[in-house]
Amino acid sequence: MNVKVVLSALLHDVGKLIQRTQIQDSRPHYQSGHDFIKNYTDDEDILNSVLLHHKAQIEEAKIAQNSLAYIVYIADNISAGADRRQNELAESQFNRHLPLSSIFNLLNNRYGNLTHRLTDIEKINIPHEGASVTGSDYNNIFLRFKDGVRGIELTRDYVNSLLELMEATLSYIPSSTDSGQVADISLYDHSKTTAAVASCIYEYLNAQGRDDYRSILFLNEKNFYAEKAFLMFSFDISGIQKFIYTISSKNALKMLRARSFYLEVLSEHLIDRLLINCGLSRANLIYSGGGHCYILLPNTEKVKKEIDNFLK
Repeated sequence: MNVKVVLSALLHDVGKLIQRTQIQDSRPHYQSGHDFIKNYTDDEDILNSVLLHHKAQIEEAKIAQNSLAYIVYIADNISAGADRRQNELAESQFNRHLPLSSIFNLLNNRYGNLTHRLTDIEKINIPHEGASVTGSDYNNIFLRFKDGVRGIELTRDYVNSLLELMEATLSYIPSSTDSGQVADISLYDHSKTTAAVASCIYEYLNAQGRDDYRSILFLNEKNFYAEKAFLMFSFDISGIQKFIYTISSKNALKMLRARSFYLEVLSEHLIDRLLINCGLSRANLIYSGGGHCYILLPNTEKVKKEIDNFLK
């Protein structure tokens, strides 16, 4: 795992959190994020990736051809392309106090209007109509995020800690505050997906000995989109319903919980083993639950061999 790629991608949009607080930083979010992150690292790859993940900035930047910023740039484009669907009922304008929409608003050909309050993930946050967001709400989230970052080193050993912190604080913050778009993707999910895509691109190109990232990912960006750089892997533990619910004892509820917990631990252990063997982090875990999972992997021979070994 190239830890710099993962950390850079996870942190690339942290400036959006700062922008929406009562501080009202009027600078672009990539500048705010860069200045915040440089309090915790002087690594050029990470700082450049936060500062230069948009086309206008990276086009004029004087950075190395193999800078990881090019990987974060295209990974952000891929992730954002999946996130930002147009809302035909709204005009496009930015509203920094736009709440996160429920993912169930656009389900079964219906268009709902339920939104979440801005809070951390530890509190029950059922979506409802008329939820409001203020700069003060963002202040509270930013202070918790800032306190958490103080206890994290931007190294391999703390990648999962950063993921947990971001999930706890950024899960109810919309990635985009453009009212002309469907705002049901959180800043956490967008950042995590960007990290998954970026790590796959790095491993895919590294396996082929290709490191002129500027040429491959920026100057010839459209050509790269045609390459099959990714694998979507899933597994399912069959028979879990029978295992969980076939219980005949007076402690049935306790046994049901114990068996469900056992399956959860088993699944997470299997997921971790595959990710470690493929040289990836838990950012690449798209979904897990009920004995089932989806993992985004790079399309390399090494990974294909690891998958074969895993299945055996």
